[in-house]
Amino acid sequence: MPKLIRRYAAIVVIVVSAVGCGAVEEASQGGGQEGDLAPVRLAIPHRALFTVGFPVYVAQEQGYYEDAGLEIETTVTSGGGSTVQSVISGSVDIAIETGALSVVGAYAEGAPIKIISDSTTGIDVIWYAKSDSPYETMQDLAGQKVGFSSPGSSTDLGINTMNDILRDEGLEEISGEAVGSPPDQFTAVQTDQIASGWTTPPFFLEEINNGDLKTVVEGSELEEYSDVAIRINFANADYVEQSPESVRAFLDAHQKAWDWIFDNREEAVQIWKEGGELEQDTETLLTSFDYYTPEQVELYPLSGQEKIVKDAIEYGFLEEELSEEQMQDLFDLQYAPGAE
Repeated sequence: MPKLIRRYAAIVVIVVSAVGCGAVEEASQGGGQEGDLAPVRLAIPHRALFTVGFPVYVAQEQGYYEDAGLEIETTVTSGGGSTVQSVISGSVDIAIETGALSVVGAYAEGAPIKIISDSTTGIDVIWYAKSDSPYETMQDLAGQKVGFSSPGSSTDLGINTMNDILRDEGLEEISGEAVGSPPDQFTAVQTDQIASGWTTPPFFLEEINNGDLKTVVEGSELEEYSDVAIRINFANADYVEQSPESVRAFLDAHQKAWDWIFDNREEAVQIWKEGGELEQDTETLLTSFDYYTPEQVELYPLSGQEKIVKDAIEYGFLEEELSEEQMQDLFDLQYAPGAE
């Protein structure tokens, strides 16, 4: 089925659209006296998700940013296009955990951005339904409305991938619905606006664990992406050129945080719980680790670059292949730990 090119401008969301509220949340994080530390303005697409806020809070609490000579100022965006636009505009320097397709599409439109590392490898999303619904498998969702967050996100990619599978099996496609964040998905499921919504840890794990909700599709079922970077970390190209050592220092601190998290799970969860203002109990939060391995969140290498570009073309974010020169310019991974 031919797919129309979705111009990048169509997916840009005003940056003031933030998670759970109508304004961007900004918070200065960092220690030391003014002038001691290099400022880094960081965009995060959600303050509480396992792969987003968790390593940022740990890096702050453990002093990794300060040790690296950095002072972090975070801006919470609503994800997808709003995160990309915040980097394009120069209102932030670096953004983490953003769908690769939206970044590739923006670059092809001339956006001054560079992918600086992997963030999450493999589709880690859970699609769930009400426990009394008839939906048990991906195939049961054929012809149904299923939620994703925003165009170009990893959840959007998941919907497209499920549709590829369903078409190959001769089944009707899922109707993807751009509903937003996990709390928005939950409301849409509970009110029967969609048959299935997505979540990632820590949201609604307790409901899934106790049977109030049931898992219909786990991202791990989409096996062709098990070794593909689904979400990446990227930066404003001018910032990378002007502050390469800050980029390197940030990524080093970020990887140290992940390493410490997996080695100190209970203590790390307490930092996450406080920083993300999470209501879930410690036992539930610890089950988040059931969905991830340390390798999934390693910043280097960044696997599946060719697959990312191929998908960007197939799903309407690119009109044609990137040249070798463009690939080297976009995937600028020299600053990631382990790249040298």
